[in-house]
Amino acid sequence: MYNKIKNIVSKTDLFLFKLFGSEKNVKFLENLKEAKELFSYLNQIGEENKVKFVGGCVRKVLSAEIVDDIDLATTLEPNEVKKKLNKKNIKVIDTGISHGTVTAILNQIKFEITTLRKDVSTDGRHADVKFTTNWEQDALRRDFTINAIYADLDGRFFDPQNGISDLKNGKVKFIGSPDDRIQEDYLRILRYFRFFTQYSKKEHDQEVMQSIKKNVNGINKISKERIFDELKKIFSLKNVTQLFNLKESREIFLNIFPQLKYYERLKKLNNKLKDKFDSTLIMASLIVDQSDNYGYFCYKYKTSNVIKKRFENISNNFENLKKKGFYSEKNIKKMTYFIGKDNVRDLLLFSALINNKINDSNIIKLLDYVNFLKVPKFPLSGDDLKKFGYESGEIMGKKLKLLEEEWIENNFILDDKTLKKNLNKFNKN
Repeated sequence: MYNKIKNIVSKTDLFLFKLFGSEKNVKFLENLKEAKELFSYLNQIGEENKVKFVGGCVRKVLSAEIVDDIDLATTLEPNEVKKKLNKKNIKVIDTGISHGTVTAILNQIKFEITTLRKDVSTDGRHADVKFTTNWEQDALRRDFTINAIYADLDGRFFDPQNGISDLKNGKVKFIGSPDDRIQEDYLRILRYFRFFTQYSKKEHDQEVMQSIKKNVNGINKISKERIFDELKKIFSLKNVTQLFNLKESREIFLNIFPQLKYYERLKKLNNKLKDKFDSTLIMASLIVDQSDNYGYFCYKYKTSNVIKKRFENISNNFENLKKKGFYSEKNIKKMTYFIGKDNVRDLLLFSALINNKINDSNIIKLLDYVNFLKVPKFPLSGDDLKKFGYESGEIMGKKLKLLEEEWIENNFILDDKTLKKNLNKFNKN
């Protein structure tokens, strides 16, 4: 494999292969069968490449991260891309055709394909673009140098903004003027904090900080859906706690999101439990208390009902998490019956951040208990009560409810003797 790579890339590129990780990591995109297929449909044999990988997928490959989305840049205009792929029976969706973007789906893998372009005008949310065949012009309109790295199928890089060097050195740098880039799309303020948290090995550049402070109110022009989508990406970072460690970034971020007032809780998040927190639970850690204030955040950013319900579950049980009795296996089993395993896991993990009397080892032990626990199922139904002479209706419903309560209090055990005794007792009422 090494000799194969050596034959197809320059010495400089080979250095980069060795610098950023294993051959397997850097060759991931080349070995993707579907990508090869798309490239073969869009490129002309014997001509210069008309399509390259770009953006996040290249950045992630160079950083040895998991690639979860694939962006392609092409000199072909959108209708030409569609025409070529339709001939091969490839499903193509017009996801943003006015801005040059279509999405091709091949074997359930999505490829976002965007024609090279340059901005003509912008209002901070949307840009009017003009298509081009100039790769350097396309790079100039991108946000950060580390997102303006292109790669062909052979792993050769086109890096007009020196993004590879910046990625290696942990430098998150706007392309050109930070003011210009931010004013083209104010969401780039949040993207800056995401990439800085993830990749930076340096302090904030003061020119960038001044530009962000000057333009921060522009965030209000961005749709709440786009803002929340970016927020989820930020809170999915493994080192998200770093976001609040630097005073400058913390103050700006809290100015944008004042609801994230419990950031100090993240200091209690250690390596034993960190990987068990998803982005929603991280957000809950920053927002949720015993009040219903989380509801405003969910309303403002139009979160899904799933997220709102997870916040609500934690808020409703907030005070219980401070009580010793909550952490008994008997109670955890009961909670699992009432609200389900996932909600109980949320409560146990959240408790690590607000209850100083429970240690992480105990939480891990209880999480394991929940994982292997078989959720109890109430063993009786109306048909069972009919055998004792009950008829369908309100009385039967009350009897079932009382029996269920007895079953729960008896640690989910209800033997025949207890059953007959209780049914006889109820009959006397």
